[in-house]
Amino acid sequence: MRHSRIVSVLLLCALAVATLACSGNGAVSPIASAGGEELRGEALESGVLAFRGVPYAAAPVGRLRWRASAPHDPRPGISEATQFGAACPQDQGNPEWYRDVAKQLGSPDAVIPAIDTISEDCLFLNVWTPTLEPDQPAPVLVWIHGGSNVNGTSFEPNYLGHRLAEKGLVVVTIQYRLGPLGFMAHPLLSAEDSDGISGQYGLFDQLAALRWIKDNIASFGGDPARVTVAGESAGGGDIASLIDMDQASGLFHQAIIQSGALGPSDRAGMTEAEDVGTRIIEATGASTLEEMRALSWQDLVEARNQAADGHYFAPIADGVHLDGEQFVADKVPVLIGSNLDEWRMYLPEDVEARYREALAEYAGTGSRDIESYLATRYSDPATRADRLITAAEFLCPSLHIAQNAKTNGKAAWLYLFTRVRPGADAIGAYHGAEIPYMFDTADAWLSSDETDRRLTEAMTGYWVSFVKSGNPNSDDLSEWPAVSTTEPVALELGDTIRLADPEQYALCGMLAK
Repeated sequence: MRHSRIVSVLLLCALAVATLACSGNGAVSPIASAGGEELRGEALESGVLAFRGVPYAAAPVGRLRWRASAPHDPRPGISEATQFGAACPQDQGNPEWYRDVAKQLGSPDAVIPAIDTISEDCLFLNVWTPTLEPDQPAPVLVWIHGGSNVNGTSFEPNYLGHRLAEKGLVVVTIQYRLGPLGFMAHPLLSAEDSDGISGQYGLFDQLAALRWIKDNIASFGGDPARVTVAGESAGGGDIASLIDMDQASGLFHQAIIQSGALGPSDRAGMTEAEDVGTRIIEATGASTLEEMRALSWQDLVEARNQAADGHYFAPIADGVHLDGEQFVADKVPVLIGSNLDEWRMYLPEDVEARYREALAEYAGTGSRDIESYLATRYSDPATRADRLITAAEFLCPSLHIAQNAKTNGKAAWLYLFTRVRPGADAIGAYHGAEIPYMFDTADAWLSSDETDRRLTEAMTGYWVSFVKSGNPNSDDLSEWPAVSTTEPVALELGDTIRLADPEQYALCGMLAK
């Protein structure tokens, strides 16, 4: 496979040679050789080069549905890589989520468009790269999107990588199969598998994308020996699973996990996963593998909504690819953390009932101590419920993984994001609020002031430094101490940047009992 360097976009059309192509306005479009084909990208005004909608695996349709990712057959000639590919099968859950946030900030629904192109042919990635000389390969950041593994795309506005590429990174965002097509186990699927298991197709896609990146990222100026995977929510939880998988060894070298879905019940066993899959397929009326593979993706998404709406489609503890139901993530250096008010925006109207339910679910025999602790600190029932669920699902698992990595000789840094945007008091430092800060991609409808601008500069600085050097610290940033195994040492990223109050992690000791 030939790996040619991206050609300079500063040349004039008159000087173009075989590896250059002229656009309609006379500018030179970059062409890269990757995956056995020639890809024509776009030169952005900033000098960053963008390659969008690049296939990394074959379309998982027909006989390839519910199978491990297959290689993509290279296309002849020059293939356009200037438009994002279709989203993987899903409903409009992510646009609806963004609309909820926008409404809280006083913006109309119309600022968030619907996903307009959805297809099973969706295994694409996008690359943003600075213009580099051949002897200056750049570190690589690979973003795995969230969305509960049932929603999300690689091209949401907050995930665009051009601003980080301007700071010297090669940024890749990937798509992977979702919901019943990506994380559904079923007895019939397990029966046709040589290991007798099923349901890890979304993870297989992520592995296939990482292998493609290892083989091809040098063509985009990236260094395959310096790859960092990063992701939020389900994407962060998937990364914790990838770290545990032997198949991922050597495909990445450090990890960033933001508000990862790492709670005590967020990784199902095979029996539970097959039961969920059975309910979904029964809702479709299919009874054979042939009938299952003939279903439309729309039928499968609708059946998931009907039969398994409350099920979290996490990677499965199948005993082959993933052994245990607990998250460890102790094989590579990690930067990990969570937000202060992760669960507030998801609380139902009957907050007290949800609080009682959470006490029974998470506190166990220590519920009386936890209830007393929360009651003495928070008079608002919603805050009590949010603090408890946030601690159990995000805050404490992040602390556990960071300290576990440190115990096993891996560098680890822990953060707590607390910034509340102007006018966002009702949802606080909500789930996902940190993403536009670290990507420097805040939407126009996201209210902001000078504090947000300073925090953006700091967070992009920390994240870029970690990707480049394995350490988030640099001379122009406040010191971020590494994790301690004896006490919760975290950096608070908020109105000010400082060490987080250890009291923020007090519930972790109680929940661990």
